Amino acid sequence: MNSKQLKILALISMFFDHFIRIFSLTETIFPIGDWLIAKGLDSLGIWFTSWLPSILAYFGRLAAPIFMFCIVQGFLHTKDIRKYIWRIYVTAFLAQVPYILFDLAQGRLYGIKGDWREVPLNILFTLGLGLLSLLGYRKCEEKGKRMLGIGIIVLAGVLARLLRFEGSEGYIFIIFMLYIMRNSSLWKKVLIFLPVVIFSRYRLVAYTLEDLNMLRSCVLNILGPYLGILVTCRYSGEKGNINRRFQRFMYWFYPLHLLVLAIVGYLRPPFL
Repeated sequence: MNSKQLKILALISMFFDHFIRIFSLTETIFPIGDWLIAKGLDSLGIWFTSWLPSILAYFGRLAAPIFMFCIVQGFLHTKDIRKYIWRIYVTAFLAQVPYILFDLAQGRLYGIKGDWREVPLNILFTLGLGLLSLLGYRKCEEKGKRMLGIGIIVLAGVLARLLRFEGSEGYIFIIFMLYIMRNSSLWKKVLIFLPVVIFSRYRLVAYTLEDLNMLRSCVLNILGPYLGILVTCRYSGEKGNINRRFQRFMYWFYPLHLLVLAIVGYLRPPFL
């Protein structure tokens, strides 16, 4: 897969993940399952209602690691890193209000009264910080100060945690590992990135050990991103036909789709 194809896949995955938070999978799948059972296809109908929602949920988890991979590739190949960082953060600030509205709309649908001050900063802030940390790491590495560079990565993770960026230090760690492992063999990536993703979700793992009812969510949020990383292993090294129109679309789609889904979330009746 080339870079454009990966970005399109990540975009579809992200939209799907956000869409099913406003339109639950059960609303679409359960009627289909009931229809299949009514037609005498009991096994297929039960599979639709019991297993398909869980399987599709994993597709929505592919987006974040693919976007993180694209950030690393952008860092390696962009002609103007400053403009790249500027575009990401301008979009991040533009997207924050739609992101807050979307989060509150989702909570409303499930009967949860949210507080906008508790909503974290969206993933573009995390991606931008990851990009800055890679820039700092590379400059230190070029000067033979690799440990200082690792310190910059750690500092970025701490900042992401303190400032409540989406994915926080876990995403910073994955971005760094995607950079470090960029030239590794396929099998090395397959073996290394599973513990990397588990470590990036260490808080979720700790909560799950205390409450096994969270096991399903834990597996989803570890295996899903891991599968996303495996998808990036199919990267061909080619850019694809990426023109300025496509680049603008990629930046504008994020805040606009959040705003549209937020509006729909406020207009439709709650699930509960």
